[in-house]
Amino acid sequence: MLAKTLLLAGGIATTLACAHLPRGENPNNSTMFPRIEAGSDAPADAATLGYSLNHFSLNVKNISRSIDWYSSVLGLRLIFNFRATDKLSIAYMAHSHGGKNGTGYQTVRELNRQKNNLEGLLELVHYDNPKGDLVPSTVRANTFSHYGLIVPDVPAAQARFERLGVNILKKAGVSNDLKGPIAEAFGLGDVFERDSEEAKRIEQALLATGGLDFVIIADPDGNLIEVQSLFTPQFEF
Repeated sequence: MLAKTLLLAGGIATTLACAHLPRGENPNNSTMFPRIEAGSDAPADAATLGYSLNHFSLNVKNISRSIDWYSSVLGLRLIFNFRATDKLSIAYMAHSHGGKNGTGYQTVRELNRQKNNLEGLLELVHYDNPKGDLVPSTVRANTFSHYGLIVPDVPAAQARFERLGVNILKKAGVSNDLKGPIAEAFGLGDVFERDSEEAKRIEQALLATGGLDFVIIADPDGNLIEVQSLFTPQFEF
């Protein structure tokens, strides 16, 4: 993502991080970057009424380790761990629903009963396969980049991650390294070595989205979690 691992000067960082990205006269045809191409206000296809993103799934090397990490670090609650065979395990985890985590407590029985009526669930899949190894996107770019976590207080979350010994790849107030594992996960490859001007443009664009204040951590398998505040810069259309 960002070009150098350094703390940017406060005034410049604040100006860029809090800025709205500018509204172009004709963003769809503009050759200027960065630009925002707004989505349509047209309603979705009526046939998709009732659709919702229910869960995403990660393949993991150690199901017990991953369950413990997502529970102790991110506060997800184990709904069930389905031991399908002696080699295959499928676990479902979720934050409490009915409100943000902790404000709408539900029992595991209720979470299980409502599983297909919830959003933001995590499915962990482990299969004991001696022929293959799981390579995270931080090692080799693939179709998974990262997922986002919203927290009420980013500095407090970061301090907690530090106390827990979590692998923090980017701290709040520190820019990302375009040569590091974050760049690999974001599919940027070796852009810093190949094209310093493009790297600089990426840095400036990400600053305008509030990226300087994000914290990026990795789970035990190397998957990235991008931690953001509820209050980040809004795009202006």
